[in-house]
Amino acid sequence: MSTILIGVDATARSEDAVALARRLARLGAGDVVLATVTADRDEGHATVRRMRGLLAGIEPERIRTAIVPGRSAARGLHDLALAEDAALIVVGSTHTGRLGRARPGATGERLLLGAPCAVAIAPHGYRTRLDGVLTRVGVAYDGSPEATAAFGAAHAVARATAARLQALTVIPLEVYGTYASGYAEIDAALRGALARAIEDVPDAEGVVLDGRPWAALAAYSEQLDLLLVGSRGYGPVRAVITGGTSGPLLHHAHCPVVVLPRGVEHPLAGLLEPVAVAR
Repeated sequence: MSTILIGVDATARSEDAVALARRLARLGAGDVVLATVTADRDEGHATVRRMRGLLAGIEPERIRTAIVPGRSAARGLHDLALAEDAALIVVGSTHTGRLGRARPGATGERLLLGAPCAVAIAPHGYRTRLDGVLTRVGVAYDGSPEATAAFGAAHAVARATAARLQALTVIPLEVYGTYASGYAEIDAALRGALARAIEDVPDAEGVVLDGRPWAALAAYSEQLDLLLVGSRGYGPVRAVITGGTSGPLLHHAHCPVVVLPRGVEHPLAGLLEPVAVAR
């Protein structure tokens, strides 16, 4: 699982996806596959040829292209990801979203409901961000197995890029604010889980936010270059399934967001060296 699969078409949003994939591909040595799903092979070849020219800095022998016949981009990318045993699918945001914000389009939304590997969403206009260095990597953390796996992946990304790693825990005040004892228990549990996660990671910083989890994470994402989140805690194993936090977060984040599949201990192991995380 070392392949990065980039879903592209003839639109500018695909340039955003390619820009993000190019930056992530520099962290490893796996293949990069430019894939388009179309019933028109000539159009498909023209698309991947143009997008290939945007992968500057990636060794030519690592780059492959795929023209997938069909009309459902999500289905075609899903099946290709299985065939390639891909570690990551990268797609752009819809053109109707706000500039600088992530907002998955129809293809992205469908991939986020069952993709067989991690899915990254590039914000609208990401191609215009000239500084490609990742200096601040964040991860949503609540102590769950999915969050623990996401923390390990985020640690590996941060270490590979010498970036600052921030583990973000949100105390959901809107749920527990009127119940003092319940709030205190939740607060203590989340803070304790965060402290245990970062205690053996000297370059990690714990950040406690409050409010609605997706809104707090989205607001904080303006300070990040990349945010990793786990899938919800139930659903098919080894699949990406967004939940009540990751779903709305993906419609408001300021930085690229990577959603990791559930039930996979090292979800980006093929791209990066896995890192053990305290439990």
